[in-house]
Amino acid sequence: MVLNSYSKINLSLSINSKLRSGLHEIQSFFCLINLSDKIKISKINKKKDKVIFKGHFAKHIKKTDNSIVNLLKFLRKKKLISNFYSISVIKNIPIFGGLGGGTSNAAFILKYLLKEKINKNIFYKIEKLIGSDLRLFFYKQGFLESLKTIKVVKKKIKLIILLSYPNINCSTREIYSKVKKYSKKKKFYLHKISTKKNFVDYI
Repeated sequence: MVLNSYSKINLSLSINSKLRSGLHEIQSFFCLINLSDKIKISKINKKKDKVIFKGHFAKHIKKTDNSIVNLLKFLRKKKLISNFYSISVIKNIPIFGGLGGGTSNAAFILKYLLKEKINKNIFYKIEKLIGSDLRLFFYKQGFLESLKTIKVVKKKIKLIILLSYPNINCSTREIYSKVKKYSKKKKFYLHKISTKKNFVDYI
């Protein structure tokens, strides 16, 4: 099986506060875009998973501590899977670019293995293990009202997006650590983006 593991971008972003956990409460209008990693996954008759990364953006990924390896260990520990897998990932999504490539890989493998039937309790634990943006990859577009709440946009807006990659690696954690001023939370109203023009104006 070959999976497309799509990247995401924040079309808007406001940082509202810092939580006791160290995470930041944010609001964002986000969407998945058609820049994707290619994941080839198959069962193997062995007692160990084989996970390899290929492509231009593969060289900085840790072989024994990454989102896929950690996800498989967790699912097996919780007895949600019993098989072992050979997984090959062609990394087309730049790392350290805020596009969520590693989290996306885990999300699309999770959806494939559990057929999208995921217990909420288990999901929260996986989210804590993998990253707070895990839930974003279960929607094509939406408004992240808080870290735990997504407003689903039923009418999808088609966008053409140009990405520029300047070969600079940015740590999301480091960037958030430098935030000193916070924005007030805003109420999101779906009727404000009822047309493409309204949506672009809103963004």
